[in-house]
Amino acid sequence: MSRVQRILVASALLVIAALGLLVAATQTTMIWYQAPGADGIATEQVAVFEPAVVGTVIAAVAVLALLVHLILVIRRAVPRMQWVVAIALTAVTVIAAVLVSIADRPVF
Repeated sequence: MSRVQRILVASALLVIAALGLLVAATQTTMIWYQAPGADGIATEQVAVFEPAVVGTVIAAVAVLALLVHLILVIRRAVPRMQWVVAIALTAVTVIAAVLVSIADRPVF
């Protein structure tokens, strides 16, 4: 693979993982409204969705590792095993984002 192709593939893996991070991170908070009280005003309540926090941490670590991978690819050729790990990290990030998206939300 040429140097340009290696950089493009590493960049694509990083972008895919960053999108997975974005999907997981946007689902960390849940907003619901409590039933109106005697004054007739419903209060807004915010909760943290713990599976989304875990998915965000996993995706953030993977994105950081893929950023380091991209920097190494820009500087020199890397071993094939490192490419396998980079692809696996991207897959883990996508799987974490999908699992967070389909996880059951609590009912308030």
